[in-house]
Amino acid sequence: MNLQQLKLWIKSVWHWLVEAKLAFMCLLVITAAIMLGFVTWSSETSIRFAGYVLQFIGMLFAIRGLLSIRAHFGQPLLRELFINWLKRFPKWKRNVVIGAGTAHAGLAGMKARVEVWSPDDPSLPIEERIEKIINNLDKIRIEQGAHAKLIDDLKDSHEEHKKLIAEKTKKIEENIHDELESLHTSDLITSLVGLVWLTAGITMSTMSQELYKWLH
Repeated sequence: MNLQQLKLWIKSVWHWLVEAKLAFMCLLVITAAIMLGFVTWSSETSIRFAGYVLQFIGMLFAIRGLLSIRAHFGQPLLRELFINWLKRFPKWKRNVVIGAGTAHAGLAGMKARVEVWSPDDPSLPIEERIEKIINNLDKIRIEQGAHAKLIDDLKDSHEEHKKLIAEKTKKIEENIHDELESLHTSDLITSLVGLVWLTAGITMSTMSQELYKWLH
């Protein structure tokens, strides 16, 4: 094993350990509390005090994690809600404002299409009647061509819309997955660490006498 490979391996191990830094911090804090409460001073008071410290920092971490989850989803912070609530304190004198409602009428314009059609007149000569029929057929052919083109454009637009919707749906699913992954790997873990400390602290504080007798 050369030196460069050893450096890369140590760097990889360090990154691997950093991924679980919150778990290691949780275990180290509990270990420190146990050592201080059971070994350094070794009394019921020290055990109870160490449990109280665990409860306090555990509660702070749990609150921090919950507040971070709220901010993660774009919700206003609690201090903003508190300030807005204070601003809504009822005043003794109020200015009465009477608002006049305004009605807006929307005018919908209709697209009118004028078709030039050559009516048949039995009194005209056969040649003129046939010419009008041919003109009408040409207009029908042009109209059918325009309709066919419009249908083709609608089909192409529909296919593009389907592709766009599929891409947007996939992107939304990826964003939701990233949001959930970020939530479960950061803020939620912080709350869980706080709850673990809180549980350990409650156990040490409420059972300090029993734990002290068990160790001695």
